[in-house]
Amino acid sequence: MIKFLNLFHPFLLTGCLSIGNLVLSLSSVQAQDAIDIPVIQGTPAQTYTPGAWQPVARINPNQPVTVTITNETGYNLETGLTTGQINTQISPGGSYTMNNVPKNSDLVINSIGRAAVLDYRIDVQDNSVNVTVKTAAGVAGDNAINIQNTGAIYIY
Repeated sequence: MIKFLNLFHPFLLTGCLSIGNLVLSLSSVQAQDAIDIPVIQGTPAQTYTPGAWQPVARINPNQPVTVTITNETGYNLETGLTTGQINTQISPGGSYTMNNVPKNSDLVINSIGRAAVLDYRIDVQDNSVNVTVKTAAGVAGDNAINIQNTGAIYIY
């Protein structure tokens, strides 16, 4: 862990900008304690902690990545990389595997012919990303999987 100390005076600088004017004000607030930030040393470790913008999984960015998508929705799905790879259809109960998926890729998965709220479940084993697609209740679902250059995997 790296500790970052809050070295700022216990005042909060707030501002408001309007056409031709800039108004700044100081307000008294409590200084915060040191913040613990986990340090990742390039290993495909399980690093998820509750909170915003946390990866759901990690791969080793120095090794080839394989992605397998399993369709457990009951609907026909289509999938593809936003890097230009041809879209592929996956029938209900079927699966599709992509080898040598480039880092810094976005993988999209959508229902064909019927609106469905999708839920992506990610499991990583030896740089193989297994994505199980299920239906979910509600109006907002998962739309894309992002594999970053650092090895972090996010779901949007």
